[in-house]
Amino acid sequence: MQDRYAEIKARILELAGADEGIKAVIAIGSSTRSEVKADEYSDLDLIIAAEDTDKWLYGNIPEQLGDMKISFVEPTLGGGKERRVLYNNSLDVDMIVFTPEQLVTAAKEGVAGWVCNRGYTVLHDRMGIGGLLGEYVRREVNYSQLTEAEYINLVNDFCFHVVWAGKKILRGELWTAKMCIDAYLKNHLLKMLEMYTVNKYQTDVWHDGRFLDRWADDSIKNSLPKCFAHYDREDMISSLAETKSLFAQVALEVAEIKGYAYPATAVSYADELYEEYFGS
Repeated sequence: MQDRYAEIKARILELAGADEGIKAVIAIGSSTRSEVKADEYSDLDLIIAAEDTDKWLYGNIPEQLGDMKISFVEPTLGGGKERRVLYNNSLDVDMIVFTPEQLVTAAKEGVAGWVCNRGYTVLHDRMGIGGLLGEYVRREVNYSQLTEAEYINLVNDFCFHVVWAGKKILRGELWTAKMCIDAYLKNHLLKMLEMYTVNKYQTDVWHDGRFLDRWADDSIKNSLPKCFAHYDREDMISSLAETKSLFAQVALEVAEIKGYAYPATAVSYADELYEEYFGS
């Protein structure tokens, strides 16, 4: 497939070659992966190390790379910031901008490794970052397991907010209820789905739900459509029940696989109050 970002990368490297303050340019993400490779919808993810980060974050350097349509800055990993830009023809470039010192720290402390472990390409290097990444980055993915205490806390947190969302529905606070059901509770559900899948199938679950429809088993994928609600009271009641049921199912399996104590009292009490609020 033709590289849609070839011209933008060429302009960045031209700028880097002329500016001693630009110490490193590293491509990460789908453009460097051997699995789930880039397609026509992929963005270009870059790590930039520059002495003057403001030129990239708030200055006009991104404007020199193409016909910029939308741009904003947000915090990112390792204490850095990220400039996200949408250019003409829907070319999406995300630039994590570090000082050279921040990038060295990120490499040594593992933050850079987290975004580079599925692949990276050093495009420009005035600071020896290639050698440093080669020393500290391992091209392997290790999923961080919840401890038993963290698992129990997650289940209790989920159960508490099932009841909380139910009360919001009863009070007519539908916006708040929906944000709890389809945001807060779904993030907790995702963590449990990841832990279940990793431990049962030893499968790479990526992060933030990416490629869930590839790594989740059929029982999960068949359950998920009923777990999300329209902005409608009865639909929220139904989706809350489905979310609660799926979470309890996978949480119990996780407890059995890991040998963790299952917080049965919390789950049962959340079920009891749901039935009291809404019936069966």
